[in-house]
Amino acid sequence: MKMEELNALKVNDIYSLMLFAIYKMKDVPEYATLSELSYVLKKDSLLNFFEYFGGTTITVPTMSEFKVVIKALMLYQYVKLENIEFNKAVKMIDLEENKLKDVKHCFCVIGDILDKYDFKRF
Repeated sequence: MKMEELNALKVNDIYSLMLFAIYKMKDVPEYATLSELSYVLKKDSLLNFFEYFGGTTITVPTMSEFKVVIKALMLYQYVKLENIEFNKAVKMIDLEENKLKDVKHCFCVIGDILDKYDFKRF
């Protein structure tokens, strides 16, 4: 790579290059996609991510899994906070039929979590 090509790189490109170099140095398959993080997270968020999670292994949930939790949290709000009857609340959250079992299970998990843990940071 020529100097002018290197100078033409944007910040996220440089971070991508750095992360790819780490992957190549370590030769760890789990590092293979790290270089894409620089295009998803802004510089400060990326650095915070590394500061907070550096050295740990994490698995990122799928968007489908995340949507199940969102629907379960909506269901929790309707049933537990707004006192809407469960079956009516299920209809209100516009669920795909094949996700009902997962959302019901997650609804119970959320209830247990909120009973046992405190999520207030300050």
